[in-house]
Amino acid sequence: MDVRDAVAMAEGLLAEHGLTGWTVVLDRARTRAGVCREDRRQIGLSAPLARLHSAEEVRDTVLHEIAHALVGTRHGHDAVWRATARGIGCTGTRTTSAPRPPGRWRGVCPAGHAVTRHRRPARLVACGACARGFSAEHLLTWHLDGLEVPVAEMGEQYRADHRALRAGRLRGTGPAAPPAAAPLPVGTPVRLLGTGRYAGLSGHVLRRARTRYHVQTPAGVLTAPFAAVEPLA
Repeated sequence: MDVRDAVAMAEGLLAEHGLTGWTVVLDRARTRAGVCREDRRQIGLSAPLARLHSAEEVRDTVLHEIAHALVGTRHGHDAVWRATARGIGCTGTRTTSAPRPPGRWRGVCPAGHAVTRHRRPARLVACGACARGFSAEHLLTWHLDGLEVPVAEMGEQYRADHRALRAGRLRGTGPAAPPAAAPLPVGTPVRLLGTGRYAGLSGHVLRRARTRYHVQTPAGVLTAPFAAVEPLA
């Protein structure tokens, strides 16, 4: 649907349902079609998705958000919202089955299977089609807009995971889940990884929390994710 027609439709529906003072804005969201910003008295529509959707699908999105505006976003998708949504002609479903644009990030495994993401992956991911559990042999290689992105240009946590994997300190938790670092005992001499202010600082493990170590260093007690800490040889 043409986005100008989508905005005109939405403005007409706002007026039809008595939402005076409310406005319609377009945004670049790629994972949700619409949003109700009650505090701003504003309905947001995704321009990329509106272009892919039919007029009927856009209308249902607008009515979905209008129902939120009428009952208040505090109701979420409860029975009050659902009754109002259906009463004004919306399907009353929480999500849409209409098409979405593919993510700019594309992960490819050695066997050629591919997945897409809208955001840069923060952790290592193995191919779910090739491995039931995490497997270093089936790691996805990531491409952004068609160009392969080296590990060195991924995020800090991703790079730390990759270093830990090469050192044999990761165990698998599932094909699409980040691998978890094997816990180090309290008292282990360690070095902090990454590129931040404290990268390269040495110390020892003072305490182990659920996902992070507390490390005693010359700069004081610092916390770091498991994968961002390596034992000293």
